Amino acid sequence: MNIKIVYKILFLSAFLSFMVSISLYGQQNLELSLSAAVDSALVNNVKIKQYQQVVLQKQYLSKAATGNFFPSIDLMGGYTYFSKNPEINMSQVVGSIDEIAGKYGVAIAQEIGVPAESQQIIYDAIVNGAGKLPAYNVVVDQQNYPSLNFTALQPIFLGGKIIAGKRFAEAELDYASADLKQISNEIIKETITRYFGVVLLNEVIETRKQVLSGMLEHEQQARKAIEVGVIPAHEMLRAKVAVAQAQRELSDDLNKLEIAKMGLKTSIGLNQSINVIAIDSLRFRLAAIDLSSLQIEARQEQPIFGMIAQQKLMVDQQHALDVSEFLPQIAAWGEYGFFREEYPVIMPPAMVGVQARINIFRGLSKVNKIKSTKYLTEEVLKAEEYAHEQISLWVASSYREVLNSEEKYRKMKPTVNLAAKNLEINEKRFQEGLSRSIDVIDSRLLYEGVVLERLSSLYDYYIALADLYLATGNPEKVVDMLAD
Repeated sequence: MNIKIVYKILFLSAFLSFMVSISLYGQQNLELSLSAAVDSALVNNVKIKQYQQVVLQKQYLSKAATGNFFPSIDLMGGYTYFSKNPEINMSQVVGSIDEIAGKYGVAIAQEIGVPAESQQIIYDAIVNGAGKLPAYNVVVDQQNYPSLNFTALQPIFLGGKIIAGKRFAEAELDYASADLKQISNEIIKETITRYFGVVLLNEVIETRKQVLSGMLEHEQQARKAIEVGVIPAHEMLRAKVAVAQAQRELSDDLNKLEIAKMGLKTSIGLNQSINVIAIDSLRFRLAAIDLSSLQIEARQEQPIFGMIAQQKLMVDQQHALDVSEFLPQIAAWGEYGFFREEYPVIMPPAMVGVQARINIFRGLSKVNKIKSTKYLTEEVLKAEEYAHEQISLWVASSYREVLNSEEKYRKMKPTVNLAAKNLEINEKRFQEGLSRSIDVIDSRLLYEGVVLERLSSLYDYYIALADLYLATGNPEKVVDMLAD
């Protein structure tokens, strides 16, 4: 396991032990910073764990490919039963046996000094006499044949197939690692989005509470004003409607907050029974970003380009595998057998040899495979070209979104100040009997709207920034920026 992951697990375990507390109702409360939330996601997110298993799988497949360089040793055993005793078909070998007998007779005649003209007579007599005998088959009196053999096969040259297979497995491992990096980046961005969603709703709820408190206070002021006859009684109805609306909006946002927490806990891999408390707040931090530098960073760090590079390697190795089918396959082999005495022909216990094989014709399938690889290479090149276009567009559009959100947030500050001043004036005029209740309510709602809009623009700024850094392959930069 990666040492960084181990450190994160140890840190997270200590962090959880320190930060978890038990409320009066037995519910667990966990205070989390954005950095701790991201660390938890990297360790506990189910999707990241899934892709980690893929990497581990590819690691062992790469090790398996290394094993093809070594000899394979097999132990094969069995038992064969013949329905009847095997026989040697003498009709097919009798001529050879008769000739051997004739030559054997001549050799004996030579040894005892028989004249040469007599030797030929002896040869003819033996061959002719043996030829008149019936060809009786020789019966092997055995029907049961056990076998037990050790066999070893060592590849010597397979046309580069083993090397290509090993490189292909390594490329698959690197592809899986890049894919894991991409998924981790997406989970980091998802965690950032959901964390800031919780933070935003916390701030929205605080604003809603302030508005509700102001509406309740205005309702009391309106009641007193009606009692002394400063304003007509029907204006109380509008004040009550405003209070009811503020209560409803607060209730809606409280429910949205619970839903947002559920999503955050899913991303960071926590049990839903734990109450997560986001301790960071939405505060503006200027990001020093430059479009040209971001484009360069994306080309270097974006995992998709690493994945495409490994796809190129896999296509190259597939081509090498296809070419190897045209080359000879050479391997050394050896065998050691047991139970050899059980057979009519007793073979030596050990045998070694070298074998070579080359395919001559396979219906043009090998040629067509090589041709198909050419188009696969072109496909990968087009995919790389398309990826560069899309990543460049992604970086540029996200960069523009960041600038737009930043500008909107900055320009909203004087608007918020003006809305607050407008509210203050209308409340004062109402207390002096110079303004209507509806003016106070509208000014408070106006103030609430611009405050929430400015909060939303700040949220949009960080989400656009996270998306921009995701496009460059480094979404954790948002976390680092806020930690400074």
